[in-house]
Amino acid sequence: MTVREWIRRHPFLSFYTLAVAFPIVLFAYLALMQALQPDLYGPGVGLFEHFFGTLGTLVHEHPLFALHRDSVLVFLAAYTLVPLGAPFLFFPFAPTVSALIVTGLARGAPAVRALLGAYAPLRGGLTWRDGARIYGLVLLTIAGLVALAYLLDGLVHGGDGQDAMRRTWGLTAMAPFMAGWGLALFTNQGGLLEELGWRGYAWPVLARVFRRPLVAALLLGIAWALWHFPREIAPLLSGAQSLQELAVTQALFIAACIGMTIVAVAFVNYSGGSVLPAIMLHGSFNYLYQAYEGARKGVRIDVSWEPTVLWVVAAAVVVVVAGADLGWRRRMRIHGGDGRSDPSNLWAAAPDDCKEAKG
Repeated sequence: MTVREWIRRHPFLSFYTLAVAFPIVLFAYLALMQALQPDLYGPGVGLFEHFFGTLGTLVHEHPLFALHRDSVLVFLAAYTLVPLGAPFLFFPFAPTVSALIVTGLARGAPAVRALLGAYAPLRGGLTWRDGARIYGLVLLTIAGLVALAYLLDGLVHGGDGQDAMRRTWGLTAMAPFMAGWGLALFTNQGGLLEELGWRGYAWPVLARVFRRPLVAALLLGIAWALWHFPREIAPLLSGAQSLQELAVTQALFIAACIGMTIVAVAFVNYSGGSVLPAIMLHGSFNYLYQAYEGARKGVRIDVSWEPTVLWVVAAAVVVVVAGADLGWRRRMRIHGGDGRSDPSNLWAAAPDDCKEAKG
């Protein structure tokens, strides 16, 4: 069996294997740099400490530019100042790069162009009025999550965190609000760099394989969450977190990823297959977590329970409103009535052609 045939037979497994390989290699690189050059930038200052120290300086010196600290723009500036950290740009970029590689190998240039076309705001025969309704609802969903977060803090913590929320989310004035949410919506590392892989490539593959969109979304959310796991190894080995802490934070993170995936794929379906709604929601997903940041454990920040609750509630609302098919039948109607003109047909094997049940 050739590589082309294997990828066509196992479209998700081939994509996911490559996507996981990227962070494994990158975190191995970080571990080696820390072990071999622990004093690279001074006594006790290795690559990890220096990079995040530089990032902290950028945030302090350019607060408006860095209001959303997970912006691609902020990290590109940090990579420019610390070139040895630049390979980590390929951590969030791994799903998209992997999707493009396997699509190119298995289906050729036309399929790659079709996949890249998912960056368009709308696909199929949707009008600008349809787009206005869809993206208005995306923004309303995000606003609702922020309002729920604010209310939840008042109910559970007596409003102790509301001042921090206003500052973190730029709710104190128009300039920080536009800068913070604008950067989060469109330049968040996870949203901008990952989503063509997860909700652009992998989502229609799994939806066709399992034929039950809610099940496919559940599995995609788990796969997306577990893809982050290599970043947990270093803090676990160093003693920065215990196995119990890891188990709790992973459970919270997986639940949150499932919730966001359900919300995101519904909007992706309603837009005819555009990943722009997923990019916006993923950026907001990370921006919401920013208000709950705790101690840093290696590359990631401590995971709080509040954002998980918010995304699970949002997912439940989407399932009630959109139904268990999460807008998949609507997507099929948009593309020729039965989905025959859906561009994802060029890379996502039809169920009868793919025996992969759990790939």
